[in-house]
Amino acid sequence: MGIGAIIGGAIVGGLFSSKSNDKAVDAQVEGQDKSIEEQRRQFDATQANLKPFQDAGQAAIGEQQNLIGLNGNEAQQASFDAFNASPGQKFLRDRAQKNLVRNASAIGGLGGGNVRSALVEQGVGFAQQDYNNQFGRLGQLAGQGQTAATNIGNFGANASNNISNAYGNIGNARATGIQNQNQIFQNVLGQVSGGFGQLGGAAP
Repeated sequence: MGIGAIIGGAIVGGLFSSKSNDKAVDAQVEGQDKSIEEQRRQFDATQANLKPFQDAGQAAIGEQQNLIGLNGNEAQQASFDAFNASPGQKFLRDRAQKNLVRNASAIGGLGGGNVRSALVEQGVGFAQQDYNNQFGRLGQLAGQGQTAATNIGNFGANASNNISNAYGNIGNARATGIQNQNQIFQNVLGQVSGGFGQLGGAAP
């Protein structure tokens, strides 16, 4: 084989290897970019799915704070007024009053002062019981909101770690590609130098 063919073959082989190396690096980078995109898409979807629970939990905490006066007297009074005027409270009061009046009427004591006192006591008792129930329900919502917020935080941390690893893989792929390109160049240079050396040695 002639020296020119050796040198030409080395250059063509080097170019081919260089292009193949570039394609390999591009494929690795593309794969990692898609992984990053999917991680972000999954996190956004998870965050959107959990947001209603988080929002409800925050609202529940705010209402609990109103009920116990942490947000001021006006907020507490407004919360009590809304609670007392709620359909649930009205239903409990109406049903309890009907039952008490019906029982008093059955035993002939409908017009006595004891009935009025019993109605007041009963109303206070049902209000207190339902208040405690309402506070407990708000606590459950607040707990669900806290769980949702914790899950979002965990998903975010996992996504962040995975994306960070993917960027690290991209950096490694490009660094390896640069090293391979340098090695290809050194190999081609060595073959070309060897070819010229053979050419010089063959000269008369």
